[in-house]
Amino acid sequence: MPSRSSRPTVATRKATTRVRDDKYYSKVIGRALEILAVLRKSEAPLGLADIAARVGLAKSSVFRLLHTLEVSGYVDRSAEGAYALSADLRVWGDGMRVSDLVDAAMPHMRTLSREFGETITLAMHFDNRIEVVATLDSPQLIRMANTVGRILPPHASSLGKAITAHLPDDVVERLRRSYGTHRFTAHTIIDEVVLKQEYERVRKEGFSVDAEESVLEGCCFGAPVAGPDGVVVGAISLSLPKMRLRDKAMQKQIIAAVRDAATATGKSMRHG
Repeated sequence: MPSRSSRPTVATRKATTRVRDDKYYSKVIGRALEILAVLRKSEAPLGLADIAARVGLAKSSVFRLLHTLEVSGYVDRSAEGAYALSADLRVWGDGMRVSDLVDAAMPHMRTLSREFGETITLAMHFDNRIEVVATLDSPQLIRMANTVGRILPPHASSLGKAITAHLPDDVVERLRRSYGTHRFTAHTIIDEVVLKQEYERVRKEGFSVDAEESVLEGCCFGAPVAGPDGVVVGAISLSLPKMRLRDKAMQKQIIAAVRDAATATGKSMRHG
């Protein structure tokens, strides 16, 4: 959660005093590193105002630094204007980088994209949220879109359900408290008993479905990705407008392809 105070800590004040007389110290680089440290410690992507408050700088100065970090590949900016560390700098589990999953998944995501021409998305579980870490947009004019850094509902998205279904109960509860159980459409599952049954189905069948549950006229099919230790760390999905989902045969074809991509990604991670 964003800090309510922008006052520097004791450690920060000591560090500032220490470098004040250092003729080799670069203030610009130091400030950029402060921003990276703030993003590293945050449980969720942060907006410009939050970052500026935490580092004690003007928003205009922070924006220039963030832009440079983004162009240089150290920071990602979502469509909503929130900032997070790029995949190369982020880690999870036993010190593995987010980019390890992205690199393993991307060839299989591209295969899905070429085969179906629809939007392909990769998401990961980070403590109290499920977040998009990579996406390949459909080239079609009418399409389902996604953005890196987007936080997904654990109960109303195929990626969210594919991951949440494999998490321990206490972690699931933490996700629900963090995100909430919002009704996005008339099809959104908010009943706790029904939702548990849905998670059980996902575990049993190995895939998840978002049937207009997050967006009307939108369909999404996801499958979990298991990391090197066999624990589910992410999921891959294919999203398309309902009008292009021709029949049950096409749905089965998509589900099989998404499951294959997720399985292949897990194998790529395990075998380097």
